[in-house]
Amino acid sequence: MKVRAPIAVLTSLLFAATVAWGDTVDLYKARTGPYPTAVATSVDIDIPERNRTLMLRISYPTSTGVFPLIVFFHGALCSVDGYAALANHWASHGYVVILPSDPVSGRPPSVDADQRIKVFREQIADMSSVLDSLDAIEAQVEPLRHAIDPTRVAAAGHSMGALIATIVSGLTQLEPDGGRLSLRDDRFDVAVLLSGPGPLPLTPEDAWESVTLPTLVTTGTRDHANRGGEGATWEWRLGAFRLTPPGDKFGLVIDQADHFLGGMLCAERAEGPPDHEAFAMVKSISTAFLDVYLKQDAAARAYLHDNPVSSATNGRAKLISR
Repeated sequence: MKVRAPIAVLTSLLFAATVAWGDTVDLYKARTGPYPTAVATSVDIDIPERNRTLMLRISYPTSTGVFPLIVFFHGALCSVDGYAALANHWASHGYVVILPSDPVSGRPPSVDADQRIKVFREQIADMSSVLDSLDAIEAQVEPLRHAIDPTRVAAAGHSMGALIATIVSGLTQLEPDGGRLSLRDDRFDVAVLLSGPGPLPLTPEDAWESVTLPTLVTTGTRDHANRGGEGATWEWRLGAFRLTPPGDKFGLVIDQADHFLGGMLCAERAEGPPDHEAFAMVKSISTAFLDVYLKQDAAARAYLHDNPVSSATNGRAKLISR
């Protein structure tokens, strides 16, 4: 039997006292990296078997090399442009970042439940379709020809997009008839889940056991949820950290950070002034995590192991692992 720390205990360990926030300059790779970057925004891939055309935003290093790939899905009612700063940051540190844009992005959700499920399934399939279409993508963006390493791939996303990334990483879902559905894509090597949901009505209790990839989960103490039922607070968002099998699982919790980091993620839905400090923390830890598991970077591994995040931020950020 696996023993998991109760949320109340976890919370007390994370934030035992209110402290002054610090400077983030000493955080690992929080600043723009050494690679010059470019952005391709007029890239479309046709998916005839689903009668779908997928629009992509791609941030990439312009230096010669072969780079790991991050496929990032945006949040509900958000656009790919709302994540430009994060995508460009990762690209500047040597990653190709592809953001598929859902054709109905930015529109209010349909009131028809069957239609919502259909749209959601299409979005999940879009993650795999990006990997299926790398040759077509490289043909449209000449600097990317032979520059993407398909053997080092991260599934990433924010909010609803984080749920999509979790599903392609192995999280099973309940079908309306009670059956189970797995849409796992074994081509993804790691998962980066920014403010994703915890357990949902269509998530079997043991579904998290099948998410075995190295996983980073981020949230903040003002990261309130409007779905998930009673108790769906910021602690609930740590589900992909708490409920998945231990080993190579990390959780970043930032005191007073909201769901959108003040518009630094999904700029269209800012809930307050930009939280540049919290954004620096997310950039830093996510880049360190990616460097460890997609680049086998020894310095990044030492950084995560030494875990100086709390001291570097005067206690505002806490990195936990299991």
